[in-house]
Amino acid sequence: MTRSSPSVVAAFLALVWFSFRRQFKVSQVRWVGLGLLAIVSGVIVLVTYGPVGWRLENRTRQVSNLNDKDGTNPLRLSYAEYASQRLPMYEAYPGPPDAFGIKVAVFSAYRSMIADQKFREDFALLNFVRWVVFTLYLAFLLPLLTLSYGTAAIGQERESRTLLWLATRPIPRWGIYIATLLGALPWCLLAGLVGFAAVCLAGGELGWRALLSYWPVVLLGSVSFCCLFAFIGALFRRPTVVALVYIFFFETLVANLPGSLKQWSLSYYLRSLFYNQTSRSIDTIQPESVDVYAPTDDRTAWVTLLLVSVLLSALGAWLFHRQEPKEEV
Repeated sequence: MTRSSPSVVAAFLALVWFSFRRQFKVSQVRWVGLGLLAIVSGVIVLVTYGPVGWRLENRTRQVSNLNDKDGTNPLRLSYAEYASQRLPMYEAYPGPPDAFGIKVAVFSAYRSMIADQKFREDFALLNFVRWVVFTLYLAFLLPLLTLSYGTAAIGQERESRTLLWLATRPIPRWGIYIATLLGALPWCLLAGLVGFAAVCLAGGELGWRALLSYWPVVLLGSVSFCCLFAFIGALFRRPTVVALVYIFFFETLVANLPGSLKQWSLSYYLRSLFYNQTSRSIDTIQPESVDVYAPTDDRTAWVTLLLVSVLLSALGAWLFHRQEPKEEV
């Protein structure tokens, strides 16, 4: 009795496992991403545990017309010191009757902000997530960490000259593309979530709160970028270069410009989810730049990112199916 030939399903699953194991190798681009992640995490630790940190009461401001003890440099006080030492003096200054309302409106509001524990906590969290999650991670580090795994789905086979060998397997070409994409997807999810955990835990208690709040956004972003970079890997012979240009030009530059052009970037929808979650969780402060940024609603962002991921995967499989595999020179 002869042994039957492997089925297409068995060959597909074997290729998924083979692609997953091949992604274990740490390439030069991945070392660069890990190095940047380490540098950013170190800077976050220095800021978090430094004298100022992310909190409003520890930030300093210059007091006009006053110098320090040496008499050479302008006097700088923390916001908490300014509220307790200088505001009572300014409130006691005499002025015309119509200035009383202005003084009450200015000084009482300032004093209440410093005294309100909820406001101080919201300010610290918003300050942390604005610079770390919104500006650094979602727009730059997340695409960079997932780039090497996504582009290597098919690009690694092309660079190692095994693409022609893959085409001879008992799997349709579109199935080869989907199998290599599924092999790269767990690594993209791992890179995205571990990188996010690293930068958040470097922020101490504020970072832990950010990690618990925004990890679903990072998970969705990892899937979307993986599908995008796998599509680039199937379309271009040098996918890493093309993907780097996309990150530094489109996701970093265009995604921050006013107007509708930023809606073509994945980061716009990820940061819209982040912005909406932040607006719901912080009561005392409204996140900045609403008119310039113009975030979309949660449903639109989720549907767009999921739909783009599916369409990119289908289009990449279709294009790879139509290509004629050949040895690269």
